Amino acid sequence: MHNKILFILLFISNLLLSQKKVVEILSANELKAGKTMNHQKLVGKVILKFDDTKLFCDSAEINSTTNDFVAWGKVFINKKNKVKAWGDELEYNGIKKLGKLTGSVKMKSDGSLLETDLLYFDENNALIYYLNGAETTTEDAKIYSKKGFYDSKSKYLKLKDSVRVKNPDYYIQSDTLEYSTISKTSYFLGPTLIKLEQEQIYCEDGFYNQSLDIAQFEKNAVFKNSGQILEADSIYFDKTSGIAQAYFNVCMQDTSDNIKVNGEEGYFDQKKNYSYITKKVLFIQGSGSDTLFLTSDTLVATEDTAGNKSFYAYNNVQLFQNEMQGICDSLVYNFKDSLIRLYNDPVMWNGESQITGDTIEILSYDNKLQKLFIKKNGFIVSLTDSNPKRFDQIKGRDLIGYFKNGQMDVMHVLGNGQTIYYAKEQDGRFTGVNKAICSNIKIKFNNGKVERIKFITLPEATFYPLKDFPESQAKLENFLWRSIDRPKSKKSLSGSN
Repeated sequence: MHNKILFILLFISNLLLSQKKVVEILSANELKAGKTMNHQKLVGKVILKFDDTKLFCDSAEINSTTNDFVAWGKVFINKKNKVKAWGDELEYNGIKKLGKLTGSVKMKSDGSLLETDLLYFDENNALIYYLNGAETTTEDAKIYSKKGFYDSKSKYLKLKDSVRVKNPDYYIQSDTLEYSTISKTSYFLGPTLIKLEQEQIYCEDGFYNQSLDIAQFEKNAVFKNSGQILEADSIYFDKTSGIAQAYFNVCMQDTSDNIKVNGEEGYFDQKKNYSYITKKVLFIQGSGSDTLFLTSDTLVATEDTAGNKSFYAYNNVQLFQNEMQGICDSLVYNFKDSLIRLYNDPVMWNGESQITGDTIEILSYDNKLQKLFIKKNGFIVSLTDSNPKRFDQIKGRDLIGYFKNGQMDVMHVLGNGQTIYYAKEQDGRFTGVNKAICSNIKIKFNNGKVERIKFITLPEATFYPLKDFPESQAKLENFLWRSIDRPKSKKSLSGSN
């Protein structure tokens, strides 16, 4: 009689649950009394239905008042067309609609498989999450993190703490990463390292769209590729086109040539081997006392198919090196022939000498001056006395100069040579002024000053005692002393910080 009453109570309880459409008992081999009158225990091939979700397990216990339940043994959850999950035990709070799946947990959703030992379900917020570490396998990647939150409505995944994503084409290591399975876009919200086939990126904010192969990297962004390093506040990268764009505090380094370039905006085309940096440009090559500093409005870099590199600087170009300084409107630096070419009103200084011409070419090995070419309207001025100011001067069609230990050593004047030279005794006293015209001239320098002049052909020369030298003859035609324009130090360059 007692068993019969118990069976009726269980039947009525199950009927009430079905009417509420909260938890339905679809199948069980055996029904038993639970730990209280509000509980019922199901044993053997248990199938429950909760909203649009079916639960399969070996046994379960249900609270008919609160709709809480616990399921044990080969637990399988099937949320129609959404989520499938497996585990050893499931606890569910019917009022709060919160579930906890433990054991050897697996979950399938949207083509991904998640594995962990503790998984939480929040039905109210359509949220599935873990806090003890999990590994997720998708169609093209393996993902690990200590904490993860998945919104089953928006298909949005949030990963935190020790995040790792492995894909045949890339590897991501991050503090915090969010991922949209719909757009296949990863969002980086903490220190993040990304390794691609040839590139390596670091950032602390940004995104990467796998479908479009585009990315935006923010906050201390660093992009590395084949010996080149790009740093900026913001870097945009299109992997398909091979184009990267950088903004604010841009710094590009070429480790193979010991080059560093700073600016505010940068553009880099990997396929065409073409790039440029603009705004407050500072080019640095070398190290120590031989370092070459260059500033300009814009700096363009190219590399041909043979690997030959060239730099082009435009507008307001300034150079500074301990032994050489210069200014011009545009400049070309060809690495193959080690030539620096200055165009459009160029001026170069070496020691006490100022050098001008239509075009100036500087030959330099390992940032050490070797040779100088001045094409058309060459003009060298050296300050030989400051009180009053007196200048040694050399003019010619073309000039070729040779350096020794960074200082001008010998200069050859080729065609239309003119000179004004202040002769001195050994004690430094001036003895007179030699003014001459000679087609070809050889000049010897000492510490950046003219030491002696050799006329290759017979000159037209006049020697004046110093007191008799007319002031009107003291300067050759087109003389211009531009010491005020000379860069005094690396810090004095217009683009230097």
